[in-house]
Amino acid sequence: MKYIFIIFFSFCGLFFNNGLKAAEKINIKFEEMEIPLTIEQLSKLEKYKDDSTELVDWLKKNGLVRVFELSKFLEFPVFKEEGLNREILRSWIGRKILTELSKSIKVPNDNNGTEIYNTIEILLDQKKEVSTLEIIKALPSDEISLDIDNLILIISSWKNELSMQQELLSKLNKLERTNQNAFKNTEIKSTKDLIKIDKKIYAPHRVKPVEIEIWKSNKINNDKELIIFMPGLGGEINNFKWIGNELARRGWPILFIDHRGSNLESFIEVLEGKETIPGSADFFLYRIKDLDAVLKAHENGEFGLPNNSYILMGHSLGALIALLYEGNKPSYQLEDKCDSALKDFAVTNLSKLLQCQLSEMPFPKKNNTNKASAIIGFNSFGSLLWPKENSTGIKTPTLLIGGTYDLITPLMNEQFRVFSALNNPSNRFLIIEGASHFSPIRINKSYEGNNDVFKISESFIGSEPILVQDLSAKFIVEFLKNIKDQKIPSVVKNQRDLGLDFHLLDLETIKEISEN
Repeated sequence: MKYIFIIFFSFCGLFFNNGLKAAEKINIKFEEMEIPLTIEQLSKLEKYKDDSTELVDWLKKNGLVRVFELSKFLEFPVFKEEGLNREILRSWIGRKILTELSKSIKVPNDNNGTEIYNTIEILLDQKKEVSTLEIIKALPSDEISLDIDNLILIISSWKNELSMQQELLSKLNKLERTNQNAFKNTEIKSTKDLIKIDKKIYAPHRVKPVEIEIWKSNKINNDKELIIFMPGLGGEINNFKWIGNELARRGWPILFIDHRGSNLESFIEVLEGKETIPGSADFFLYRIKDLDAVLKAHENGEFGLPNNSYILMGHSLGALIALLYEGNKPSYQLEDKCDSALKDFAVTNLSKLLQCQLSEMPFPKKNNTNKASAIIGFNSFGSLLWPKENSTGIKTPTLLIGGTYDLITPLMNEQFRVFSALNNPSNRFLIIEGASHFSPIRINKSYEGNNDVFKISESFIGSEPILVQDLSAKFIVEFLKNIKDQKIPSVVKNQRDLGLDFHLLDLETIKEISEN
């Protein structure tokens, strides 16, 4: 305690002039100390680290020099006027982030971030980018507390996540290489033209009908189930026509659902100021009911197919909807888990922000009596919903596909946990090295201005997205053929095809590489 007082007074002597005004006071909480600074001094902290004083030397010797890096961190622009940034700020997700931010930037009598939100809104009316330091300067409060300890914990969690991803690559490279050919079965592509049908399904939960697109070959295959594909949040059917073409030419009829309210068109309307950002009903409730309406139409023979069996497939949120529809209700402890899970702002796993919205939504009962013959998910998530092994209750053969460069739903802490919550010996996880969360999305270059709604830079797309899609298609065909023939798919380690390194792993191997 003696040393804490010495450090406290030393800081005051180092930084302060007499006559500090109350309106300029910022209390810095750091390592059991509370240090009052002016805003000007706070903005210049980094310059002090090169000073030659007893205090600075003591901080360096005890590993506390990071406090001087605070001003650099605070000057980074965290909120922007362009794109979806401002709309996200106004949404449920934004409110959750601001609530967590208010635990680091503490304003008296503001526990939910209302003052911070109002300040950011005012600043965004005046400028295109806003930093944390600018927010602090503009907050209408005589006294503000800045909890560096909490900020450092957040930054540490981000670093730990990135370290885990690097360690995963090392573990994958150490797996003993399998020698057998990854592709034993071959499916011959049809050279005949495909039939493409646009159809509308009327359902009570929608004012306008659910729009779907069906692809199938001229020749009906009685032994092939209908594949139902659901794009992710802000996605559209055009992004996934590559998989429709591959599977339909091999005899599988494939149906794409256009989820109004959370599709590309909806997000363009948000950007144009015509609509507010979608909420939990659009993300989950209406999507689940869309799927249920499609399956009822299929069961009633409205698609002219020889059987009413089906396979579910989706990307990101679309994959989660498949799991929600087929599996158990989410964990009843979801709200408590979310309070803990969002402490790091979910920056290294943005899917947590979507998952936690389910805590505020009544979960609909499943009316469909059938079960999917198989489930295939790209970049899946749901670790907070089903936190334990086998907790989904899903025994359907499942293929999950993900990449080592996924910064939205990371493999280690998200996708692998979802995989362990499933239960079937035929389940397999296809890991493609260098692939990202956006690798399955094919952008139509002639409509790039409309399609690239999230303004995703090439650095986040990952390695060769079209090759990733081609490799994924080969494994999907192989997986479906194995399931149809009731064969357990092989485990494949450290193989290379189409210029990509990949692994097709079972649960046992996933557990092995997940261990510390």
